[in-house]
Amino acid sequence: MQTIAFRPTGAQAPYERYLDRLSVFLSTKVRTGADLATLANDRLPVDILERLLEAGLSWEEITFIIPRRTLSHRREKGQSLTVEESDKAIRLARILAQAANTFGDMERGLRWLRSKQQRLGGVAPLSLAGTEQGAHLVEEQLVQIDEGYFA
Repeated sequence: MQTIAFRPTGAQAPYERYLDRLSVFLSTKVRTGADLATLANDRLPVDILERLLEAGLSWEEITFIIPRRTLSHRREKGQSLTVEESDKAIRLARILAQAANTFGDMERGLRWLRSKQQRLGGVAPLSLAGTEQGAHLVEEQLVQIDEGYFA
């Protein structure tokens, strides 16, 4: 039996709460999840990494997206990220925007992302962002915090 869930009128999907901040990272207006899929398929420019670094992330925290040497070659050749790399960059930007929104500002969001979390097996959320499953766990935790389930 299939269950269909309807969102109440005026209710927002969790990602809709931080679309403005995410749009800044991605340098384009993001309105829906479909926009994110399109951006990944269209391949992001390498300067997305600069925006993530400017937001406060370190190179070590974004290195899972693309190795530095590969990035240098891409810049030299004027190439964009691959679809997979674009997807990873969007995933990280999504988590960063959600954390900043949940905690009220970028600094507090980054502090939480870098702190070991018992509910995530005692690891820092940023260390889980390199995989889709890990990112999903981090996003679930952020939604629960945002909705007041726990602090």
